[in-house]
Amino acid sequence: MHVSRRWLLAAAPVMALAATAAAADTTDLAVSCDLAAVPAVAGAARAFRARSGIRVRIFPTPGGLLIPQLLRDIQNDIVVTRPALLDRAEQAGLVAPGGRTALWRNRLVVAEPARPTGAANTFAVPDPTPAADFDGAEVLRRMGSPPVQIVGVIDTEAVAWMLRHGGARQGLLHQTEVTADARLRTVAPVPDSAWPPILYTATITRLASRPDPGA
Repeated sequence: MHVSRRWLLAAAPVMALAATAAAADTTDLAVSCDLAAVPAVAGAARAFRARSGIRVRIFPTPGGLLIPQLLRDIQNDIVVTRPALLDRAEQAGLVAPGGRTALWRNRLVVAEPARPTGAANTFAVPDPTPAADFDGAEVLRRMGSPPVQIVGVIDTEAVAWMLRHGGARQGLLHQTEVTADARLRTVAPVPDSAWPPILYTATITRLASRPDPGA
């Protein structure tokens, strides 16, 4: 998997946080993160393990399930998600205020296979389900895109599969997902007016495996 230096640098604050959580303890770290952030976080986690010897176990988690997991005491040392979700987690007492990393950003793009094979004018998008973090058809409407045959799927992972296997000519993906897959390429970014950049931040949770992970 190819992950660009840009995305590794973007995720670097997450691994700095991991170093804090793992201080004086070699226990594997559990990191829950938004699905689209996985490629960047995974690349940074590999670099962190090479340097520290500590494994970072990444659990891709739809945003709607993150707080329910924390409420049910499912082990999470670090969470990587959107600021609004961490606001709610702070209000619920699940994470301590003031411990977040700097913001880093992702964005939606129109993507296609490096070697297009899908039928012309077919466009794959995520349906508005709990597994997706945007409504693909609504984004297309805001973009004022020309009429196409829209192929609705459960999430962006399914969009990528459709593009790779000829199920659609183009589709909506996160830039991180395209950067991580050499079989795909970006056609154009989605304008901010149609869908603004997606911001992420990270913090240590109160469920961290060490009693005082910030020590």
